[in-house]
Amino acid sequence: MLNFPMPYEHELIYSTVARAGIRLAFESPKQLLDAVFKNRQVIATVDLPCHLNAIVNQYSEEQLSLQNIIYKHTLFPIYAPFVPEVRRKQCIKWMANISQGSIHLSLGINASRIPIIHKLRYCPKCLKEQALQKGEFYWLRLWQIQGACCPQHGKLVESTLDLRSLHRHDFIVPSDISCTEWNQESATNDELFISSKLIELLSIPPLVSSSYEQWTIFYNELAKRNGCIRGQNQIAFDQILEKISLRWSQKFLRQYHLDDLASETSWLRHIFRKHRKSFSYLEHIIVIEAFLNTDWSFADIFTQVKSFQKVVSQQNNQIKPQDTNFEITRAENREKWVDLVQNHGVKPARHLQAALYAWLYRNDKDWLLQTNQNFHQKFIPQGTKIDWQKRDLLYVRQLIQLKNTLIWDLDSPRRSTKWWLKQTSTSNTLEKNLHKLPLIRCFLERYCEDISCYQIRRLTKVFIDSNLNRQPLPQWRILRTAGLSEERMTSETKKFLEYIIHEFPNMIKN
Repeated sequence: MLNFPMPYEHELIYSTVARAGIRLAFESPKQLLDAVFKNRQVIATVDLPCHLNAIVNQYSEEQLSLQNIIYKHTLFPIYAPFVPEVRRKQCIKWMANISQGSIHLSLGINASRIPIIHKLRYCPKCLKEQALQKGEFYWLRLWQIQGACCPQHGKLVESTLDLRSLHRHDFIVPSDISCTEWNQESATNDELFISSKLIELLSIPPLVSSSYEQWTIFYNELAKRNGCIRGQNQIAFDQILEKISLRWSQKFLRQYHLDDLASETSWLRHIFRKHRKSFSYLEHIIVIEAFLNTDWSFADIFTQVKSFQKVVSQQNNQIKPQDTNFEITRAENREKWVDLVQNHGVKPARHLQAALYAWLYRNDKDWLLQTNQNFHQKFIPQGTKIDWQKRDLLYVRQLIQLKNTLIWDLDSPRRSTKWWLKQTSTSNTLEKNLHKLPLIRCFLERYCEDISCYQIRRLTKVFIDSNLNRQPLPQWRILRTAGLSEERMTSETKKFLEYIIHEFPNMIKN
């Protein structure tokens, strides 16, 4: 694709693609997808997009690399340092090609306590500066991060555009239509601080992620240095809670759904325990800031976390020594679990003794999974068999009745196989079992519209409306009204249009 724009500093690559569509005057989102990705199924994802190899191919090797785009023009840097290295690398592979939602799931975004942003956000004064300096608007990364503000101008403002729009293939730039509110409130000191830390994260170059164990040791040492330890290694959560409360207000924490600190299952307790999952950038910032009395940077924190090594005991190279007490406890818990699953089954046993299951999963996982496998019952299908012949006859009659009502309907979407099946109450079942439904298959083969038929139907509607209104239209207006262009028309559609122009010249305005 010629003249693909270079992204501005900290511009979302989503925004760069949207600007490409504006510069090349594409009227349809699918034209842009064809030109950039050679794939009409690409989803316009704002924060963590995929198919980035196609964008890399728009530039020379010296201009932009895959890693450059991911770390400088997406929100990946605010998540990458807090997930294990294997997961970080896998996410980069997904972003290069296809993810199908795996990135957001793998980075813990879907399960995060932090509320999601529903609307694309902007800074009104920054937009004015963009228009003066660049002559166009574009989306900055910082604007779309929860907890951020504009460090220069204040609070961010919501646009009218949904972050996860129903129009999933549209890449949209900011405009006076979508960004209508230009009044801006001042940011709080906490918002300015959070934004400064987010800018740090966005600016840190790609680096190897620390392990969960290293983060566990870091927070354990943080508690020790601040006197939040009882005995040898017991975390004093009351003292931790006090430190958090001294630095952060309840109002601030509630704003981000992080105010449930006192409960046994709170995120604050878990971050000081053994890490088994990733924590969000905001949770890390809140804790580190409350415990460090001096200015700190993420670069120094990451260096410190990486310095911690896995503590291995001399005996059997195991982190947890297998002493006599442990062996006794394990034997007792094994016996209890076997009794439970024998009497109740695996799933009910988990509900009855959740704590016992959790202990065995953490300390005796291989034995637990093998034992459960032995007690799993094979699935026995129940219910009567489906009469596919009867179902075939029932739904083909419904489809024929619908077809008869649509004879003069020129407004409906393209009547593809999926469209016809979706008009029934069991579309998924029918689609998966078409090989058992010969009558429905014959109907679909006879009445499904191809692209040419659909385009001709749209043109026909325009001609009929024009004739009824006695208002002949120029050819370009006919195509636009029908939602077509010269490039998108099939050869059959072009022949039809030429025939109308030749046989009915009065219908076309010169």
